[in-house]
Amino acid sequence: MKRRFKIIAWLAAVTVLGILVFQVYWVYNTYKTGERNFNTTVLNALYKSIDKYPLSVSKLPYGLQSKTPYLPLINLIHQSNPAASKYKSITGDAVTVKKSDQVFSGNSVSLLPVSSDNLLAVQQLVAQLLTEQDGKPIILDTLTRLFKKELLEKEIKLPFKLTLLKPHEHASPRQIASNVPFTKDDRLVAVEMAHTFQFLLSQNIMPALVSLLLIILSGGSLIYMGLIINRQMQLDGLKNDFINNITHELRTPIAILRSSSESLLKFGDLKDTEKTIRHLNINLDILDKLDKNVDRILDITRYEHGIKSINYELIHIDQLIEGILGRFSINNELAVHYQSELTNKLVTTDAYIIDTVISNLVDNAIKYAERPPEISIITSSLSGDGWQLQVIDNGIGISDQNIPYIFDKFYRVGSGNLHNVKGYGLGLSYVKQLVTSLNGSISAKSKLGAGTEFIIKFPAHE
Repeated sequence: MKRRFKIIAWLAAVTVLGILVFQVYWVYNTYKTGERNFNTTVLNALYKSIDKYPLSVSKLPYGLQSKTPYLPLINLIHQSNPAASKYKSITGDAVTVKKSDQVFSGNSVSLLPVSSDNLLAVQQLVAQLLTEQDGKPIILDTLTRLFKKELLEKEIKLPFKLTLLKPHEHASPRQIASNVPFTKDDRLVAVEMAHTFQFLLSQNIMPALVSLLLIILSGGSLIYMGLIINRQMQLDGLKNDFINNITHELRTPIAILRSSSESLLKFGDLKDTEKTIRHLNINLDILDKLDKNVDRILDITRYEHGIKSINYELIHIDQLIEGILGRFSINNELAVHYQSELTNKLVTTDAYIIDTVISNLVDNAIKYAERPPEISIITSSLSGDGWQLQVIDNGIGISDQNIPYIFDKFYRVGSGNLHNVKGYGLGLSYVKQLVTSLNGSISAKSKLGAGTEFIIKFPAHE
């Protein structure tokens, strides 16, 4: 079983690790994709800003600003060969213009009408030519204004810095650069965006949260599965221990009953009245103990399901405890000290339950004592009219790792295959069930080799 659990644990660990690696890679890949898209968007905005810059700093010809835009071209007519004169036209991928002409004393003026579809492209081309011819330095404030407008159209509201690089300079890895076509020395304009990580994180926060949620759910499910499997293994171990314990516990009374019966049948003890009575008393005593153990197991089930009712009555707690300890006085090696610090000796409770709780704890202390047992029982008052019961022994103690489980049903501190202490592992579980039925609480403090202290607190009952 342990080997199977280890294999399952390894598989679960590998699965969790695989999910974690995949989700981290997915989030990282999503972030890098968003970063590439962001850089492309910024670069396109920079391109458009550079294209619009000449229109912002250059004065276009009147013909390109009129209601019926046209582009005038003047061509020298060759007097020697008028027929060889050719009209120049402007054509391109985005520009197509038609030709018309008028003749003025040796010069031909070509008016090239511009359609509305091509107007912007013609304006940008002419403005670029004029800017390049003018040769003035680039005004970064104007370019910054245009670039900021382009970014706002794409819903990017981040601070940035534009830099005009010299011909021999190169853009840094953190910068996005584009050349300026209308400069004579092919200058570069570089932009450095600020807070890009925060911006990209905000854009990808939902995928990251979904990924984190999947990691938590997957990891939590596998951890919970591991806890369930571990708990099942513990329950399986408790079941096996209970079977071993009950087998050994039943074997002793069965052996005594068998020996006593065989003595009566085979060795003529029936003829001896005194021996017969002694054997029968032994058998009755053994059967009485078995009957009490069966009743205790059944009582646990009854109290768990609320079948057995609680019989509250007003009792004198000192008299009840002294009567219980009187039953243990026949053990000469046992030293029991009772100390009462109750301000009110009359307590409303179930006498049978208090008797059973104290008897079980004292019986446990005797079972687990390696030296003559010494037990202290202390009762005291609590705030709010409640009261407290302490049972302290000098037994072998309980380790810290076993303390959380001592009140579990069928749990016994492991001792290998040794069964020198009788019991089914029901004593403390039964005690806790009884205390709980009175709305009380029980806890334990212990140290190996130094004994154990059980602290039981009961609320006041009207």
